[in-house]
Amino acid sequence: MPPSSPPTDARVLAARPLAAAALLTLAACNPSRSPSPAPAPSPAAPSVVAPAATPAAPPGRGAQVFVDVSESIRGFTSTRSTALQTLHAQVIEASLSALQLNNPFQRCAVDTAVHCEAPQLTAQQARLPATYRGGYSALHLALRRPPRAPRPDLQQPDPLDPYNVTVLVTDGFQSTSTPFQPGASGDVACTAGADPSCLAALLRQRVEEGYGLWVGRLILPFDGRYFAERRLDPPMWSRITQHVAALNTDPEWNGVRFSASSPAMNGESGAFRWQGARPLLLFVLTRDIPRGRQLVGEMQRRLSVERITLRQSPADIAFSEWSPFEGLTARVLNAVRNESGGAADSVLVDRPVRQGETLVIPARCDVHGQARIRLDGVIQFGPMPPPPLATVSLTWQSPTPLDGFFLMPREAMRTLPGPFTVRTGIDCRQLPPGTRDYNFGLYGRWTVNPAAMASEWFTTGSAETSYDSPEKVFGLADLARTVIAAGVNRQGYLDRVTLRVTRQ
Repeated sequence: MPPSSPPTDARVLAARPLAAAALLTLAACNPSRSPSPAPAPSPAAPSVVAPAATPAAPPGRGAQVFVDVSESIRGFTSTRSTALQTLHAQVIEASLSALQLNNPFQRCAVDTAVHCEAPQLTAQQARLPATYRGGYSALHLALRRPPRAPRPDLQQPDPLDPYNVTVLVTDGFQSTSTPFQPGASGDVACTAGADPSCLAALLRQRVEEGYGLWVGRLILPFDGRYFAERRLDPPMWSRITQHVAALNTDPEWNGVRFSASSPAMNGESGAFRWQGARPLLLFVLTRDIPRGRQLVGEMQRRLSVERITLRQSPADIAFSEWSPFEGLTARVLNAVRNESGGAADSVLVDRPVRQGETLVIPARCDVHGQARIRLDGVIQFGPMPPPPLATVSLTWQSPTPLDGFFLMPREAMRTLPGPFTVRTGIDCRQLPPGTRDYNFGLYGRWTVNPAAMASEWFTTGSAETSYDSPEKVFGLADLARTVIAAGVNRQGYLDRVTLRVTRQ
């Protein structure tokens, strides 16, 4: 993006919710960051280890498209190319129409401000070089939730919530002097502008609010000015020319000719002419997860037909789901005594009863009772199984210490769909008369898989600096790592069990 320092925005956002409440509604036994509000059979019943979530807002209506119109996009256009018009009309708009998501519909231009007022930007204008004149693109204004007003009639509307789907089209992010801040809030991260830290903070917040997020990359022909947004010196320019020479001998770019010329060595723009290939990014956000997946699939299908990318091959088109990563549920369905004879006959297991999210297993025994109890259950995958980016581990745990009269299940749990069987047990020989509850459950822990992340296109296609690799996106890997971690990292009980033992 061309250089220019955006005005400092010191507005204070409303308190950020700490959980994606939409994840809780995907399945009653889904792990999440927050406890599900189920009735507990006893005060000691286990709950998900996380703070409470705010109710999920429903999806809005229609769709909006934010279009980066900064000067750095101009190199994708030419008097002969209709690629950007086709992208907006035949891919984005047509996909929204096919899924009946285009009523209402608006397309907003984003430069130093967001322009949604009439006359709105048209798909035909998207192909014109003159459309792209912005000094920089304040993408954060299209994503940032407005500050809370003192009265409802003064509250500014959220840029995303009124719409079912939002699509943002850009070539990347600002390069500022601020180092990447993975844990910063939007208030802190966006003070310097829409750099990778700022976009990561705002997208992470949307994920935590329950938005699904998909990111696509298109490799398109480019011939125009590229803005490094920093002052270039001779060693930096030498590094750029060496990189161009390496690209022109790289088999991955067979048939593509790269060149860098006419550097602006004075001033802070660091602009130079770049010919060859550059990526264009599409961000899709919606609370309506199934519709978001349908939309992304439809856009991918249309892109394969329109063939607007540089090499007109699948390698030029990549999409990834960065949230919600639900993918896995589990439920204990039944419990019976595992064996008969001897001390086991002094243990009677009654029919289990489901109370909310907890399976209560009543058992009776006398002073001679000792038996194992078999638990039968099932693991199911959701519409999408856990992706390689997310590592899921399942263990049996208890929220409170358990005494030696109870046997925790010890069988290893695999994250594969299908039935499972584990065994717990009780020893009544030393129990005092009365009724006691043993609370435990199947605990899921989701973490990001670093090896899988390293091989993804948004990592391999990320540039370490803003100047020497224009065929990649500066700071994309840092942004992706932060946002994906917000969608993946969580832990809690997928299902809960209370073994209610009455020693007679």
